[in-house]
Amino acid sequence: MMKKLLLILATLVVLCFAAAAEDIMYVTSPDGLRVRSEPNLSSAKIYVLYYGEYVLVDKIGEKATIDGITANWVKVNLFDAHDDVPAVSGWVFGGYLSKKEQDLGDAFSFIKTYLKNSKKPAYFAPFFPGEKDTVYLKDASEWNNIPSYNCALENLCQKNFYPENNAITIRECMYYHPPVLNSSLGYMAILPAGTKVKLFKTARYGIKNGVLFPIYEFITLGELEPVRGYIRGIDLTNINCTSSVSDGEGGSYNLYYQRALPHVNSEYQGTYEKVEEALNSVWTYEGAYLRDGYKMNAIYIKDPAGQCYYVDDYETNANSLELEYPLNMKKPVLCIKENHFSGGYGGGYISTKICTAELLYDTAKIRESFVYGYLSVDAGYEGMAYHYYTDSGAVTYEYQTDEMGNVEYNRHTYYGQNPGLPYVFWDGDSVNGEPEGKSQTFKKGQYVNPVCRLKMRVSPLLSSWTICSLQPGTLLKVEEVGEKQTIDGITANWVKVEPVNNDRSVDGELLKESFPAEETSAWVFGGYLE
Repeated sequence: MMKKLLLILATLVVLCFAAAAEDIMYVTSPDGLRVRSEPNLSSAKIYVLYYGEYVLVDKIGEKATIDGITANWVKVNLFDAHDDVPAVSGWVFGGYLSKKEQDLGDAFSFIKTYLKNSKKPAYFAPFFPGEKDTVYLKDASEWNNIPSYNCALENLCQKNFYPENNAITIRECMYYHPPVLNSSLGYMAILPAGTKVKLFKTARYGIKNGVLFPIYEFITLGELEPVRGYIRGIDLTNINCTSSVSDGEGGSYNLYYQRALPHVNSEYQGTYEKVEEALNSVWTYEGAYLRDGYKMNAIYIKDPAGQCYYVDDYETNANSLELEYPLNMKKPVLCIKENHFSGGYGGGYISTKICTAELLYDTAKIRESFVYGYLSVDAGYEGMAYHYYTDSGAVTYEYQTDEMGNVEYNRHTYYGQNPGLPYVFWDGDSVNGEPEGKSQTFKKGQYVNPVCRLKMRVSPLLSSWTICSLQPGTLLKVEEVGEKQTIDGITANWVKVEPVNNDRSVDGELLKESFPAEETSAWVFGGYLE
């Protein structure tokens, strides 16, 4: 009956609260509280309420003494009658009720202790439970005396910047379902990490540990029985702020990061109206990008087994992050690629930082490996830079001209992987010129990546049609080994390759989404593979 009732509850959301504050009481018994058909201990048990859950008082009954406590029996309402679902109401002993909301600990403890350990699919609550270092701004009046905050999470409903309003949960989290037509009470339940949701609008705000975050109205995507309600922005990120890479064994590593706007803070005259104005303006987000002004508020990595690792003790103001797992290395390690931009509409300095990520217990240890970049502006400075991996390290390539078009440097640098500590890369020597190809032979199933921009062709001929140009460093798997040919003085096989991850081509198209299935596996000349 409970499962059927909750499915009916999920069909319609009325975003309002059904009871006045004086009608609400909270369960204080750590062992829970039984709801009975009549106001006595010998009557039938209808339901069990858990510590901290709330009830709506219908009427007050006679006094009784139980467990040495003298108090009234209280009749409470849980569900109203709806269609073929009968009303659920009953009696509880008032000695274990209080008008004071109970302390349920932090969100992690609440999920673990109350949502997961209970046998019920939902937990009755008037809103998100009270949490240490967290304040919920439920109406405009609560903005008068709010705690200070140093940044604000992006509004993922900002139409111009996030037109699809799609987001994903970065960790296992709770959501709140308000009372609907057949219920007197709202309830809490769990959404797993990696759940995709569609956001409708910003309903309220909260502040947690100095971070202002929106609370959204949402519905889950891709579910047979969609879930609706409120979800906290602190538990979400934009669908584009994720990255997934293959582990080479049928599983994947996933990266989720959450960007904040440090210039939207308490000094911004943080009233509700001004915050709404700032977080709904496209210029707020454009300005953050141009000033390299994002702050990574939270970063998680999920391994192929589904375990989440919090990236701790890692400061970065990157514009975006990408996960890499170079399977062409003898000892592949997870790497985080930081993409930075500093400049304006006329161009600026584009840089990349590569860090390794070692997963230990429930956190990820980050080590900086190498940094490279180039300047490209309308004044005449032009450049390019990229990196790729070898079997024992990585190579960066940097090309830069001055404002007159003279080449300032044109070099590639090798960074060797420490044999005893694979998460550490040693600085290597720089060599003038572009990375060069080499004569070599391949085998099926081998992992490789291009050392330069490399064309994917329909057939193993220079005259055949080009499907796209691959970015240097794109991870590929050899599907078929073709004939050898000598091109540019290099003798190597043509190889048919399949992109391992959903990387982008030189033109910015996603390799696994933008091309027909039969075209994602194509031919490249192996002399420029590593």
